[in-house]
Formats: sequence, C-alpha cells, structure tokens
Amino acid sequence: MNAANQTPARGGRLRALLPTLLDVIVPVILYFILKKLGSSDFWALTLAGVGTGVYALVNTIRRRKLDFIGILVLLEIVLSVGLLFITDDPRLVAIKPAFYTTLTGLYFLFTCVAGKPIIYTAVTPIATDGDPVRTKAYAQAWDESRPFRVRERLMTAVFGAGLLIEAVLRIVIVYHWSPAKLDESFVVSQLPGIIVIVAVLAFFRSQVPAISKIVDGFQERLEQGSRRTNGNPAPAPTA
Repeated sequence: MNAANQTPARGGRLRALLPTLLDVIVPVILYFILKKLGSSDFWALTLAGVGTGVYALVNTIRRRKLDFIGILVLLEIVLSVGLLFITDDPRLVAIKPAFYTTLTGLYFLFTCVAGKPIIYTAVTPIATDGDPVRTKAYAQAWDESRPFRVRERLMTAVFGAGLLIEAVLRIVIVYHWSPAKLDESFVVSQLPGIIVIVAVLAFFRSQVPAISKIVDGFQERLEQGSRRTNGNPAPAPTA
C-alpha cells in the first residue's frame, strides 16, 4: 500500500478510536464539573454517564437504524432511570459502565463464532478506504483465506476478552474504596479501560502487516484479471 493510501487509513483509525476515547475521558471531566457545581455524587455520576451516550444516540437517529450501539444507549437510559428508584449508593452508578462493557465484550465474542466478527465488519471501511477493488479483495480474503479469518476472529476475541476484564476490574476498584473516597475510586476505575485500549491497539498493530499482505495478494490478482479482461498485458516485473 502506498503512502497516499496510508494517510487516510491513519485518519480513519483515529476517527474509529475517538468515540472510545471520549467514553473514557468525558465521564471523568463531566463528573468533576458537576461536583464543582454542587451536584451530589449520585447525580454527578448519573448525568456524566448519560452524557456520553449523546454521541451514539445522535448517530442512531441520523442513520435511522437501531444497531448494537443504539441498543446500548437505550439500555443506559433505562438503567439510569431504574437506579433512581432502587438505590442512592453512588458506587453502584460508578460501576454502571461495567454493565455495557460486559454486554459489548460478550457480543464481540459471540460474533467470533456466529457470522462475521465485529472487528472485520467495523474495520472494513477503514482498511479499504472506499476503494472498490480493495473492498472486493477484502471480501475475497474473508471467503478464501483461512489465516485471514483466523486473525480477524482472534482480534475480535482479544478485544472482547479485554472488555470483560475491564468490567471486572472496574467493579473491584470502585468497591475497594469506601463511598467517602468515591472521587479517587472513580478516577482510578478508568485506568483499566485505558490499558485495554492501548493493549488492544498494540495487538491490532501486530496483526496488520500479515492481514494487509493477504489482502494485497487478492487485490493484485483482481487487478491482473482486470488487465487481462481489458486486453492490457500485465507489466513486466522490475528487477
């Protein structure tokens, strides 16, 4: 892949990562802003958590399609309303993200054994950058290359397992401190999410060369077939 294609790909990866980063950073910022404004721990956590779902909700309305993210947003709203009636323990609200993280992790693992893994589906627009030939090569790689399918499933499984670990660590951290030290526990409970993101990105990066090489082979075969169909001989290999 040439440099011209690598730049938009990097931009695409950044756009794909941005919502995840916001889910980690925004709740902490909103929580302390609301605390400064005089909100209780319970309400500060509740409003900060609901605020992070606005981005996903807007996208769901814009697409007019209720996908997995949209379902999580609706569950967040229902759970937030439910917590208002059953508890005033702010620690329970602080671990609420673990509920969605667990659902997401289980969904990722489910797609590894049913249909196409979610990482394959989500990364396709980024990996192909809208190039129709590259898109077709990517699809053929899935259909015809077992190593390609194994790596895509492995990436999805690693991400799903990481999310489940993050959910467990969040709960352990929050309940390790007393409610009086909620500020400290809430901030520290974000660290597992950051570690998971960094570790998953590092693992994904280690898989990209092998996956790209497989797709390159299918793309080259498609391009050679197109040249033969159009009556143009394939270029002579360079020394």
